[in-house]
Amino acid sequence: MRVFAAVSALALCAASFLNADVTIRYETDFKPAPGLPPALADAMLKPAQAIGRSSSFRMKGNKGLSTSGDFTTILDATTQEMTLIDTARKTFAAIPASQFSDRMLAAMPQMPANPAPQSAAGAITSKVESKITGRTEVIQGVQAEEREITLTMDMPAFPDMPQTGPAMKMVVQIWTAKPEEALRNPAIRDLVAFKAWQKYFVNPADMMRKVAAVMSGAGDSMATMFEQMQKDQAVPMRMHMDLYAPIFAALAGRMTPQQGQAPAPAMDPNSPFIRVDQQVVELSTTPLDAALFEVPRDYSAVPIDDLIKGMMQAYGASAPQ
Repeated sequence: MRVFAAVSALALCAASFLNADVTIRYETDFKPAPGLPPALADAMLKPAQAIGRSSSFRMKGNKGLSTSGDFTTILDATTQEMTLIDTARKTFAAIPASQFSDRMLAAMPQMPANPAPQSAAGAITSKVESKITGRTEVIQGVQAEEREITLTMDMPAFPDMPQTGPAMKMVVQIWTAKPEEALRNPAIRDLVAFKAWQKYFVNPADMMRKVAAVMSGAGDSMATMFEQMQKDQAVPMRMHMDLYAPIFAALAGRMTPQQGQAPAPAMDPNSPFIRVDQQVVELSTTPLDAALFEVPRDYSAVPIDDLIKGMMQAYGASAPQ
């Protein structure tokens, strides 16, 4: 029944896709653990600061507009073209949507060579578990159900640093609109349709798989986790993520504070290293101005690779981490 509802929703939206006016807006909160060393906290929160608390996606007819921090993306389902806009520098670049993943991968910093012996690198293992919890909730008038996804990673313990349990664990609870909501709610119906289009012409999951190919140990699991979060093109309504990293708590305890700084409080290895909360705060079908989906006239065209490089630097991906 759930599959039938989802397929029916996609069929129904075909007639309305060109007339859609939809806005969905999220607010995100990042909370680092008390006692996190300032240098590490800055590195972890740089992407959050670049993205900002608020992000949004808008649709009008055959175009989608996503906004996050200083960067805006326009997707045109008719021309199958993507336009990236840097609002801070007033520049833009266009590219076929199908080429975006490869251009992003080409701009990513090369992973440094692993200095550890192959036997140690091979000891890094990870796994993903995903389940529907059965919990439901109404969010912005939409019936949503919860999926919990857990990624655990084990690695050899550092010398003189005892380790119990996994080296890292990420737990994500994500609430998505139930498939049958696409039949009842026009905003959800059109968002499902656009996500289906995006899957085939942009395919972020495929990019994650390509990134995973150069990562040791956790690469495939990270890609699997991302696919689970994007499962069935469901519309996310709320997300909570806890990242546990006992190894960082142990390392933080051994760091000497800089001159003039008070020692940081000890980190609890059993508490989240960082916590992220995201929720829909607006979902509407209010008519949108068509000018929102056009590049402003005073913006200048730049090479796509330059714009992608600037975007990755803003989001903290300018150097190997």
